[in-house]
Amino acid sequence: MAMELKVDRQDFRLPQTLEVIRGNIVKYGNPLGLKGGEIAGWARDLNLPRQGDVLLYTGGEYQLVPYIDGLVDMLIKMDQGSVTFSLMMGMRNLVNKVGINPEKIVAGVRSKERERYRDVNRKAALILQKLGVKICYLGEEELYSGALLYEFGFVEDLRRHARKMADLLKSTGARTIICLSPHAAEVFKLVYPHLVVDFNYRVITFLEAVYDIYKNGSWRLTSGFTGKVAIHDSCRLARELDMTEEPREILAAMEGVTLVEPEFNRRWTTCCGGPGKVLFPELSGKMAVRRVQELEAAKADVVLTFCPYCLAALDKGRRESQSSVQFEDFIEFLYRGIVQ
Repeated sequence: MAMELKVDRQDFRLPQTLEVIRGNIVKYGNPLGLKGGEIAGWARDLNLPRQGDVLLYTGGEYQLVPYIDGLVDMLIKMDQGSVTFSLMMGMRNLVNKVGINPEKIVAGVRSKERERYRDVNRKAALILQKLGVKICYLGEEELYSGALLYEFGFVEDLRRHARKMADLLKSTGARTIICLSPHAAEVFKLVYPHLVVDFNYRVITFLEAVYDIYKNGSWRLTSGFTGKVAIHDSCRLARELDMTEEPREILAAMEGVTLVEPEFNRRWTTCCGGPGKVLFPELSGKMAVRRVQELEAAKADVVLTFCPYCLAALDKGRRESQSSVQFEDFIEFLYRGIVQ
């Protein structure tokens, strides 16, 4: 006779951080409830039009990274099951009335890095303009893509969010969307067409946009850099979006750049640990340190990343392991040679 299995459903409560992130996306349009001015502040003086054929989409992801790291630092120091943590997250009803939320209170720990990550968006826009691309931008109306809803399995929430996003994108008149984060590119390209009727956009990453210009011969490759460069392949970029050779082709064509490879590269790249940091912060940190050590073994002068979460996770891993390897976002690296 089969044994009856009794399950206490309380054992399956989601971690409170996931509920906070989920609630913020649903209510505020981004995982940490940041206001539109904080998301779009980098573009304040660029006068980017709201409508056009090509939309630059940040999704607020580079802007969110320092705040997420602040929350993660707290998680490492505090037991999520503790009374203190529960009280802190229970502050939401109170602090919402005054426009502040607990995540932002904690986030101040890492806010000193805010300008660097915000500036990546600005540099991307200036690079594209320098290369002749006319871009538009949603400004303070921009919403997060909802990638975390997809990754954490909140399908119905994502379906509703995707409809809001689709209406917003349609209002720009754009036919091409350039995503700065591969997480956004993945969810727009591979998931949204199954959730939204007539989601017929050309969705490309910033890397693809630059690569297309390079292949068309309308850009003389310059880097403003001399030395050895290694690539940390983002999991999303290399595996889900199958983009591994494009950055190598660009870098190989740059005078002064010597491309070196870490042992684990392309589709066999080692994860930086970033995607799991809100669930398993300590494990994520150990993964980041391990990946830093692998990249350090390549003996590059600089290691390039293509994802905000990779950059944040590896740069933190560098500090914690006291490694000498330097990390730059691909956008930061290109800016040196194209705009500066």
